[in-house]
Amino acid sequence: MKKRIILILLIFTLSIGFVSASENTTETISDHSNDVELINSQNQDLIKDDVKYSDIYVNSSKEVNGDGLSPETAYKSLSYDTYTKLEDNGTIHLAEGHYEIPNERGNYIIRGMGDNTVITSCWFQTATDTNDNKLITFTNLTFDIPLKREVYQTVWIVPQVSFETVHEYFSISLDGPNFRFINCTFINSSIVSGQYLNSIDYQNPTMDSTIKSFENCKFLNYSYNTTVKEYYKKLGYESIRHTEFEASSLITSFQYSKFIFDKCVFDNITAESVADSRGGLMGTNGVYGEIIIQKSSFSNCNVTGIVKAQQISDCKIEGCTYDFNATNDISGESPLYINKTDIPLNETKLTITTKDNNIIITLTDVNSTRPIADVEIAIINNDKVYSYEITDDNGQVILNDLVGTFNFEFSYPGDDVRGYAPSSINKTFTFTKSQNTNQSTSSGSTNTVNAPAKTVKKVSKITAKKATFKKSKKVKKYTITLKSGKSPIKKVKVLLKVKGKTYKATTNSKGKATFKITKLTKKGTFTAKITFKGNGYYKASGKTIKIKIK
Repeated sequence: MKKRIILILLIFTLSIGFVSASENTTETISDHSNDVELINSQNQDLIKDDVKYSDIYVNSSKEVNGDGLSPETAYKSLSYDTYTKLEDNGTIHLAEGHYEIPNERGNYIIRGMGDNTVITSCWFQTATDTNDNKLITFTNLTFDIPLKREVYQTVWIVPQVSFETVHEYFSISLDGPNFRFINCTFINSSIVSGQYLNSIDYQNPTMDSTIKSFENCKFLNYSYNTTVKEYYKKLGYESIRHTEFEASSLITSFQYSKFIFDKCVFDNITAESVADSRGGLMGTNGVYGEIIIQKSSFSNCNVTGIVKAQQISDCKIEGCTYDFNATNDISGESPLYINKTDIPLNETKLTITTKDNNIIITLTDVNSTRPIADVEIAIINNDKVYSYEITDDNGQVILNDLVGTFNFEFSYPGDDVRGYAPSSINKTFTFTKSQNTNQSTSSGSTNTVNAPAKTVKKVSKITAKKATFKKSKKVKKYTITLKSGKSPIKKVKVLLKVKGKTYKATTNSKGKATFKITKLTKKGTFTAKITFKGNGYYKASGKTIKIKIK
């Protein structure tokens, strides 16, 4: 019995020792002769405890004197385990030299003071699956980070405690908070975000998405190394499990991450794609996981596509220039390879015809002369909204039984997604009890007109909530409610459009309509538009929701 007690005490003592050792974990980065060790430094120069700094200036040596504080002291100011000496949104100014960026969260800015301020390590790793809404900003810095990075961690392995070596091959990890990069240069440095969530089985439904933005940045001379495999680690109850996966793009964005590139340069990139969007999920903060690239340039890019995406809505590539013939053509079947999403807008035309006491409004595509159905036409009276009407299958809206003088503006706002340009037309009408036919067409101009109001239809409202369905479910039933005030609108048709497919349903005595969705067969989050076109008694209404397939 005594031996058993002594053995238990010995195991407990060893456990405490090893866990304590984990707090002094060291990180080994590829050797650079000018690199500065920021972690585990024994430098004792301290910032005064009773002072808050809005700016901290750092020299590249460990000396206290010189052009500012040492890196060790500066980064101690970020430590949220003890005292935070840097003011919220304060700035650390780095003189020319080579630096590592520690994994410290907060609202702060790191700014380079010269062309040769080089970052050799930037590895942010989250310990939870939530966004803490912190914003870290980097400006005027060069990131030149080796691909391979070894991290030594203390891991509890039942029934003993031991050290394990975890290899993580991404050069820059941006997990956890929001990041902003301004006027930065990335040399042969890949980026990943969201790998923690991707490495665990449980997806937190309360997760907030994070945003990574890049403004006036350069991405140069990146070549994917086909001999190196990437890993993420799973911390299990019994051991660390290494899972191998391919991440053969310059930027890899897992779910719940939104990347924005504005006025950036991508030059001499050899990879499967510039950016790989693997998520497409919306966080509870309303941020959708996607890749947005705007007003940027691509040259010497040996890639299958600029963006590799699970679905088209995962990316926007607009206003960019290329040294190759980039088109809107999409290759692949999820994943898709996309080079641009700019859609040239087709000219539209509104034709107005009167017959008896009715006005017939017809919207057509000028290029194809085909009617444009299921879009909204605004009708304006006396600088006020007269009504909003949805075009039918013939591209028409009909105003019935008009008597008096009317000065109408009919306006179609256009649709960037479907590729239609806006159009509008102004016309004055006088109606008596009998009328002759009169016709005019629109040219795209818009003017203000006046008109007396007619009897207003009752307002309709669609109540619909976001929904989640399992991929395996063949028919996904989704129900909405249509009411006018507290009164249900009965026996009318409503439409639901998602991923290019339109579903129809009819409301019952309680104003409820159930759609039977059959074409959503792949995982992802999709935008669905629900429409009631209105009738002689009720105004049209619409609602947009998200449908998640897991």
